[in-house]
Parts: sequence; structure tokens; C-alpha cells
Amino acid sequence: MSEPVVVVVRAVPKPGETRAVLDVLAELVPIVHEEDGCELYSLHVHEGGDIYFIEKWSSLEASRRHGESSAILPILAERASPLLTGMPEIVALTPVPAGGAKGAL
Repeated sequence: MSEPVVVVVRAVPKPGETRAVLDVLAELVPIVHEEDGCELYSLHVHEGGDIYFIEKWSSLEASRRHGESSAILPILAERASPLLTGMPEIVALTPVPAGGAKGAL
């Protein structure tokens, strides 16, 4: 059985573009929720304007398939990327559950 993977993605909008980026990325959420292996895909914004996705995938392979998804790549490339200061930072993590149900995503 493969282990779940938690992914944190940080995107930095150009000044004044946070709302526009959030609007574009929010369109992706229901699409990604339907992907095989998606256990969590949630959008967050920091008070400074940086945008984060917190994701949980059933396996590293499911996470990789998502990263290659033809359904979301055109939206990201055409509509979100021009509003960002650069490429998003992506960090894949292996969960280390501790402390019961509240200690793991």
C-alpha cells in the first residue's frame, strides 16, 4: 500500500493581483477534487497576499498525475501564470502522524 503525500504550493501574485489569481485558482478546485487520488485540495491566502494550496494525495503517483493534468495546465499557463511573480514553489511531504487524529492531515 502506498503512503499518502501532502503537498504545499506557494504562489506569489504580482502587486494588486491577489484577488484575480484567487479567482482563477478557485475554478480549479472542483476540477481537482474529481481527480483520482485527491483527498484534500484547499486554497488559502496569507494576509500578505501569497496564495497557498494545501493538498493531500493518496500516493506520490496520484500527486504526479495531478501535476501533469491536462485539465488544469492550460488554465494555469494562460490565466494564472501571467499574474504571478514567478513559478510557484512546490513542496511534497510525507506525513508523520503523531498525537492522534489531530496530528495528521
